[in-house]
Amino acid sequence: MNALLKDIVNLNNWRKAFGNPKRFIEIFDERINSFPGTKFGYTNSKIIKRFYMNFYLFFAKKNKNFKEFFFDVEPDKNNINTNFNLNNDYNINEEHFQSLKKNGIIILENALKKEEHNKISETFAKFKRDLDNDNLDDYKDKNFSTLQGPPLFNIFTIKSELNSESNLKKINDQITKKIYGKPIHPSRSFGIHKATSLPDNHIVGDNVWHADKYLPNLKLLYFPHGVNSDGAPFRYALGSHKINKDYGNFFINKVRDASIENSEEEKKFIKNTRIFDVPPNTLIAALTNGFHSRTPFKKEMDRCCVFIMYSKFKLSSLISYWKYN
Repeated sequence: MNALLKDIVNLNNWRKAFGNPKRFIEIFDERINSFPGTKFGYTNSKIIKRFYMNFYLFFAKKNKNFKEFFFDVEPDKNNINTNFNLNNDYNINEEHFQSLKKNGIIILENALKKEEHNKISETFAKFKRDLDNDNLDDYKDKNFSTLQGPPLFNIFTIKSELNSESNLKKINDQITKKIYGKPIHPSRSFGIHKATSLPDNHIVGDNVWHADKYLPNLKLLYFPHGVNSDGAPFRYALGSHKINKDYGNFFINKVRDASIENSEEEKKFIKNTRIFDVPPNTLIAALTNGFHSRTPFKKEMDRCCVFIMYSKFKLSSLISYWKYN
């Protein structure tokens, strides 16, 4: 909130707004209407944090789909399988959703048809060549960014609509309709981790246990080449996506970020964990308000992943819950 107020009183920002009204509206929408993260307006006041949380959770619980997946307590029964093979069916069935509801994650092998899988693999091959040749002109309008390592992380984002014939769209629409109440169009970010030296640095929000949001959140991760145990596979604390009193207090008491920082926090939230080595053409659907991270690299190698996220579900979407029920 303080950062927003500073931007509002900055005269340079107003000059830019009059010079490019369309961009001003886009930025205003991003700042005001973005789905709440874990910063609570950058305040450390527990009273204000609790107000924010109670306000947003009130609306989240009004969404019947959110209530089922994120708030309802699951009966104590045997673990439900997390790994499934789509076997050229590409339909997400009730067994898949039961696993997602209980565990917070499902692994979908053979996720895409051969042609679609090959096209994504070719996109990564071109990206690698362009990085090696320092030829990045094609990425200027795709929010290209680099995170210095080790490991080095390069990523760019595509915001265009998914092909109506693609299996990714079919899977995306089925899962988002079940989670949000309506199909949500995603953004797709193509990221390459390149581990050229070890050990792997501890990076907040990456290879340290963390949650992306304190509110219901979904992310899909597609691994065209798979990930083995040496190549920083994804890990998840099963069931940690359920939002309860202890979960809420964790975020209210945090000072810096939403990472697990000590053994007491780890004992409370990081219980039934699983590391997911996956074969090529695997899609992971994870409720990433639950605790997760990639694991550290064990060897010098590359890790390619398409990160599929849902910025189009905004604060206004959360508040207008009746449109999604």
